[in-house]
Amino acid sequence: MSPSAPKRIAFLLDNLRGGGAERVVLSLAAGFAARDYAVDLLVCELRGELRGRLPAGVNVVQLTARSSLTGFCAALAGGGAARPLLGFAVRARKLPGNLAFLRAVADYLRTRRPDVLFSALPKANVLAVLARRLAGDTGTRVFVGVHNALSERAARGRASGRGQLRNMLPLLRACYAAADGVIAVSRGVAEDTVALLDLPPARLRVIYNPVSVDAATGAAPDHPWFAAPGPPVVLAIGRLVPQKNFHLLLRAIALVRERREVRLMILGGDDADPAQAACRISLEELAAALHMADALAMPGFRPNTQDYLGAADLFVLSSNYEGFGLVLVEALLAGCPVVSTDCPGGPAEILEGGRYGRLVPVNDAEALAAAIVEALGEEPDRAALRARAADFAPHHAVAAYEALFA
Repeated sequence: MSPSAPKRIAFLLDNLRGGGAERVVLSLAAGFAARDYAVDLLVCELRGELRGRLPAGVNVVQLTARSSLTGFCAALAGGGAARPLLGFAVRARKLPGNLAFLRAVADYLRTRRPDVLFSALPKANVLAVLARRLAGDTGTRVFVGVHNALSERAARGRASGRGQLRNMLPLLRACYAAADGVIAVSRGVAEDTVALLDLPPARLRVIYNPVSVDAATGAAPDHPWFAAPGPPVVLAIGRLVPQKNFHLLLRAIALVRERREVRLMILGGDDADPAQAACRISLEELAAALHMADALAMPGFRPNTQDYLGAADLFVLSSNYEGFGLVLVEALLAGCPVVSTDCPGGPAEILEGGRYGRLVPVNDAEALAAAIVEALGEEPDRAALRARAADFAPHHAVAAYEALFA
């Protein structure tokens, strides 16, 4: 820690679900705690797959909710973003749910007076900026992260009739402009954010996400496909949401199976989430229609993804868009060859334009299938893949954040 560095850093999360942004925040919190900072992790709701993986040395603060109306009135009284906040409430015909935690965050800032408050997701970012304004002069600087191509999310929400993010854009624009800094996880995300929110490019800093270099446990995955010789296993990992486009991957695997035998395993998903549970059923129905029900496994969320990546023959990312693509680095770290859609966000940056894995057009099942067949037919340079993954080791990201915060 340098003499000018902040002494207490707070991180804010809505919950502890197993998404990439949540995992990044926990990794950063652990990294700063290891550097002898006082680290507080503020969590609105202590639920989610990561609840049992909270880092040592980090003080977890469970925030107390009041009513959203109370938070809404407090935010309006605090000024600054009153007009876009009112506009969101009118357009969405509801109040932002996490405003119920606004007074709790503001009370924390007044009491603990951290040097820095960092959040990484849109709703938490708005909450952090509004709470700093409500808390008054605490000396706390607020930094917000952008982990996805917001224009993609807004466009797809418009097309599906669910325009919550689109309704939030004026509010995000006001709050991101009021933050002390905006951190994008890839150059693509930075460019998208500047264009969508009309922010000066100098307001944004690109810092790639940290990926632990010692995440593997060394244990064999607890699944029969890895217990004995058999067809190659293609692995995919992610929440069961449209962004990940697992339906495309299923169709591509069906095309691959016309040429050779192969199995598909998808890790992730939260069956407590109705939308993800429905997506699981839809994937199972599609697999049955493609006559490959026995070649699809969806074991759900697994904390030891590195062990699965180390045992798989190929990792495939089929997303429509990504902010960074954390799981791509995890695959490289395990020495697992990669095929990815060349989607907006970070995949092309991580894979250096195809040097460390094949890139195919978005939503093209035939191109994806061809790349999978080619990758399965080659012997990968696993040492080169692991060396690339080392470029994203946590100490690089923590050092970059530390320099920015200082």
